[in-house]
Amino acid sequence: MYFDQRSKKFIKVMMLVAFVLVLAGCTANLNADGTLIAARAINESTKWSISAGFFDFILTIPLAKGILFIDKITGSVAIGVIGITILVNLLILPIMIKSTVSTQKMQMIQPELEKIQRKYSGRKDQATQMRQNAEIQALYKKHDVSMFGSLATFLTLPIMLAMWQSVQRIEILYSSSFFGMSLGATPMSQITDGQWHYLIIVAVVAISQFFAMEINTMMLKRNPRYKVSKQQQSMKTMNYVMTVMIVWFAVSMPTAMSLYWITTSVVTIVRTVYIQIYHIEKKNKAKD
Repeated sequence: MYFDQRSKKFIKVMMLVAFVLVLAGCTANLNADGTLIAARAINESTKWSISAGFFDFILTIPLAKGILFIDKITGSVAIGVIGITILVNLLILPIMIKSTVSTQKMQMIQPELEKIQRKYSGRKDQATQMRQNAEIQALYKKHDVSMFGSLATFLTLPIMLAMWQSVQRIEILYSSSFFGMSLGATPMSQITDGQWHYLIIVAVVAISQFFAMEINTMMLKRNPRYKVSKQQQSMKTMNYVMTVMIVWFAVSMPTAMSLYWITTSVVTIVRTVYIQIYHIEKKNKAKD
């Protein structure tokens, strides 16, 4: 994507901020045997203090406290995990609307973009590169593609990481159960012990994650102008890889993390369908 120098500097700064926050939240929470490290545990008596670290103070501890608050009301930490996951996704909905709209616009113009790239393929002189960038910029302007939409998804990563961290670190979770499944135990350890019903939650993680990755393409196909591009074909392969990775995480991490991934996947599917119908197709009909 073509950007001017000011735009490039802004993107670099925003990506650096998000990257620093992500690094700040990448501390290990579990021992080698899958048990929670005592120093990383969060419970009702945990102080919400800046001394816990910047990332924990602004994101992880508030989210964990929210889960514990719902647990206190409902008597179920599992409902707390599901409830706060939904709340977080509602809070970032405005950002995700812009991101999803921008992503779909980019995918729709991908065949035209590839055509421009083929036109200038193998020509690396400065004058040719300037002409190529000018044509790409004109294409983006024609279809109202914004750089900020693509950047938005990256900026939500620290929030999602904090949610992931808070779920892992809630102490009470490791002594709780949901539909007969221990939230603190890993599905892999339970399945190897003959607890085959844990296969159900792993299967739900796999199915929901697959559709969460594919839903954008499924919605794209509703547009009569849709054409499959090389980038979309490679994205399909990446979606399969990501699904396998999430399933591996699901079987090797506490079962509570599966609830988080399932909820996130379902919210992603509902959100994408909502954005497609009310923020893309409706606006396109209005223009027509």
